[in-house]
Amino acid sequence: MKPIIAIFSLFILSSCHSVQSLGTGLDTWSFAQTGGTIFGSPFQVTTKQLHFDTGELFGKDIVLEGNVEYFGVAFTHLLLADKEGKVLVVTTELPESYKEFGKDHNPRIRILGRLERGKKGLPYLLARAVDTVDHSAK
Repeated sequence: MKPIIAIFSLFILSSCHSVQSLGTGLDTWSFAQTGGTIFGSPFQVTTKQLHFDTGELFGKDIVLEGNVEYFGVAFTHLLLADKEGKVLVVTTELPESYKEFGKDHNPRIRILGRLERGKKGLPYLLARAVDTVDHSAK
């Protein structure tokens, strides 16, 4: 019953927005709840693919999985690492609930976000949603 209420609330709150932003909102909510999207098809990438991207992924939705190595001051950013490298993730657009990971341990998470370029063309991920990786499934 709770998911139905959440979806209905999203429809009401987004009545002034375009259909595309509604789909983006539902995908963000869906990813945070289930780890998948409804409307979009984000690319699953590694940090190596991000660093060697020639512009094909720039501005597109991607999913990146890794361990949190560092939480920034006031949880505004984090450093996500996988076996091939590290990338900065800006978390200013995430809801407060992602802070539950805390600074005490090194959680494995999946992040849905948009690839951006910073100073000197270095990539970073502007996060929209976070999903924890279930360790019991591995």
